[in-house]
Amino acid sequence: MRTKAQYVYETLREDIVQGRLRPGTRLVFTQVANRFGVSPIPVREAVRQLETEGLVELKPHTRVEVTPLPWERGVWAYELRLALEPLAAREATPFVSEEQLGQMGTLLDSMHADIERLDLGAFAAHYYGFYDVLYEATPNRMLVTTIQELREVSRRFHRVHRCEAVLRGSEHTLRRLWRLIRWRDAEAVYAAVREHRSRGLERIKHLASREADRRDAV
Repeated sequence: MRTKAQYVYETLREDIVQGRLRPGTRLVFTQVANRFGVSPIPVREAVRQLETEGLVELKPHTRVEVTPLPWERGVWAYELRLALEPLAAREATPFVSEEQLGQMGTLLDSMHADIERLDLGAFAAHYYGFYDVLYEATPNRMLVTTIQELREVSRRFHRVHRCEAVLRGSEHTLRRLWRLIRWRDAEAVYAAVREHRSRGLERIKHLASREADRRDAV
């Protein structure tokens, strides 16, 4: 059973990762406590945990704010994902079960429907779900944990900077990847994921450069 502090922490964390609490948003303990119907004590515990993860920061005069998410942090996360995710996918390939292949196929169908509805939020959720299923089969769990942390930075980055459109076109890439996994071609899976991550990194770098030019012009 979750404690009150765990519930507050998990909810606030999801709000931050999903971009519902924007960078710079102030967290006032009494207001948060009223929202959840708890005393300020569980709120303080939740905020301390969020601070250890770098999601909030303590300002002077006990002011707590959601941590900024600059463009370079999103680029760095993509650079690390480019290095790590192909390894995780290659490791996973021999161990992906028929059930997991079926789950990934269902997620691909959902992504196709999301595109037809122009629902980028649902598309992103199913996109990440595809990789979640794949990495369930990766033996190196420390590698997977690191990737999951980086992906959370990317997901928050997409929401905060409204650039989920960089995922467009991924459905066809993932369908090809799904076939390669089904054929147990681990090296081809490595190459496909690396190519996919490289394209994503270039798109993010392009957006970051455009944003820098916009700031300089102001």
